Amino acid sequence: MTKNLKNIDLNLLVIFEAIYRNGNISRAAESLGMSQPAVSNALGRLREAVDDPLFVRSPRGVEPTAKARELIHPLRDALGLIGRHLGTAGDIDLSTYKRLFRIIIVDPLEPIIMPPVLNVLSAKAPHIDIECTQAHPRVTDDLKAGTVDLACFPFPVDTTDIVFKPIMTLDPVVISRRDHPEIVKPLDVATFERLAHIGLRRELRGLAEVDKSLSVGTRSRRVAYMASKIWSIPAMVERTDLISMLPRSFCEEIQGNFAIDVHEMPIPVPEQHIYMLWHASSENDPGHIWLREEMMRALRSNRGPHA
Repeated sequence: MTKNLKNIDLNLLVIFEAIYRNGNISRAAESLGMSQPAVSNALGRLREAVDDPLFVRSPRGVEPTAKARELIHPLRDALGLIGRHLGTAGDIDLSTYKRLFRIIIVDPLEPIIMPPVLNVLSAKAPHIDIECTQAHPRVTDDLKAGTVDLACFPFPVDTTDIVFKPIMTLDPVVISRRDHPEIVKPLDVATFERLAHIGLRRELRGLAEVDKSLSVGTRSRRVAYMASKIWSIPAMVERTDLISMLPRSFCEEIQGNFAIDVHEMPIPVPEQHIYMLWHASSENDPGHIWLREEMMRALRSNRGPHA
């Protein structure tokens, strides 16, 4: 890009960032208040300047090329710096602000954080959309690639590119079907170890590190069924004799919807923290700041915040 920098106007870079953020030329045009042909024309000029297509067609719109992924973070840093010095990085006008945020949020937090945020969107921010994708161990790759804006995840990341803050402490409890015939309250260690468990599939169970904690204490459990998502576990527990370990805050949210009992853990398991993570390039992005603050406000208004 350096060779042709004198031929690139700042508006082209703003348009590039909007296309990258939205993953769709039409949505980018809407967010910028421009026509789709004008955005397409600007993209054509930028493609010629950098000698790269930058985006290729995909089923949902467009996907960035390797060159675009290389450019996005330094470009966002530069745009943020310019905006701060020109005074354009202040509060956003929620009534007109248009943006699609892509987030990853672990299942136990979604029913706690998202309903209040969605109510704010409905009442004050009709042009902001949020797409939530499945949590997975490679979340930092998505943050670095710019395909995910923000994540709420069980562990921090040791990298200078990612900003993280602890937002919540999770402690596990045990759930069983209501009035389980083999459980005498309080649940004891022998019963906990004897009954078969429902857990998450291996790669997701590893995020919680529960089995690692049990093994340190020379305890074990038999996971008879590995579920693909946490939301399916209570429904299966209430219809079987299997038990499961789930975060207390999640159980408090869903307990009234299922015929289940909640038991204290009969053996000690270390507390686990949930962190909010985002790429450093989004640190001073006004829209991103708004989303982070709104999610934290929702968490504080509920229960179990870290601080």
